[in-house]
Amino acid sequence: MLDLKSISDQFDARLSAIKLYDAERKTRSEEYRTELKKLDVIDLSMNERLNAYSGAKLLEPGKLIRSFPFNWKNRHDAIEWVDSVLSGVAVGAVDGSQIYSDKNYEIPLAVIQTSQILNRHTNDSDYKENIEAEIITPDEFEDASVYSFGSEYIDARRFALECNSIIRLMKENDKPFIMLDGALILSHINVLNRNIREIYIKAITKLLEASESTRTPLIGFIDTTTSPRDITLMMHFLFGLKKGKLSDTHLFSHILWGDRTAAFLCDRDDRRGGEARSVLDNYGEYKNRIAFFYMRVSNGFPARVEFPAWMHEDGKVDKIADIIRAECVIRSNYPDILMRAHEAVVIKMNEHDLFYGMLDNFCKAHGIMINKSAKHFHKMMNR
Repeated sequence: MLDLKSISDQFDARLSAIKLYDAERKTRSEEYRTELKKLDVIDLSMNERLNAYSGAKLLEPGKLIRSFPFNWKNRHDAIEWVDSVLSGVAVGAVDGSQIYSDKNYEIPLAVIQTSQILNRHTNDSDYKENIEAEIITPDEFEDASVYSFGSEYIDARRFALECNSIIRLMKENDKPFIMLDGALILSHINVLNRNIREIYIKAITKLLEASESTRTPLIGFIDTTTSPRDITLMMHFLFGLKKGKLSDTHLFSHILWGDRTAAFLCDRDDRRGGEARSVLDNYGEYKNRIAFFYMRVSNGFPARVEFPAWMHEDGKVDKIADIIRAECVIRSNYPDILMRAHEAVVIKMNEHDLFYGMLDNFCKAHGIMINKSAKHFHKMMNR
């Protein structure tokens, strides 16, 4: 049981530290927003003042903030606009879920699952949904030299399965716009062991290669309150601002629904130590080939949208922005196609129990001894 009294006392005791953090963040936000005016009209020659690992490079000349020109009177008008954007446009999405190995069972087994959605937005309701699942067996944990009951290897395998599912969508269909719920720039893997990192790197570079070779648009959608610090780091180098932990989204929290920033190239500095590599250093030919912009599509902070640089070169940035806006009108504040993929793939708690029931029956049928902990027995009794 959570000790609410102790936590309440801790809040009171730590009030000054929390208020100080908030005050420093507000001060830094004001300083950066003041300097942001110098980027109101983007001049690409400013890139000459930026060295490697500068956070970001300017990519799209012109206005920093691209205003959304429509102001609907009612939802009917909004849906009419959505239809004008999505009619006849194939939009796909992939998401994944997993069941981690359970330490209460002697045999380490995990499940990874992906959902694949494709909506062609045609009059005949051409809509496809496909789900596939894989079991990770004890020999696979052993071959990968990983802890069988940890989450890192399973998460990496799930991501690889998601990427493979997207690649199939790319190869089996004619250039749909495909959305991934998450980033294309995988900074979180820098803290993982090398063998785990390699799974991610192989999967993402293979995906980027497939997107470019098939000319299939790939969109990474990131909607969190803690965004990267790519543009703020770029501003530190351009304007001599003090470095801090201010995330990019604080710079653009004032923009209106549907407004987006200009596109930037990512040059993230997520190195850990003097001789360390950034995650993009592992991307080979795609190191300097991932672009991004920020766009408000909800009541919260702007979302970050990542995509391969070839899409900017092919003039698709405005199109992907409109597709995301339209998807967020349908679902209200979040892309409908991503929510459909999530709802199709999510594994509910009772389905965890079903999986372990299947495992029990499988082992009994094949004469496999499987021991369970006493803790597991009591947990099941208390349900």
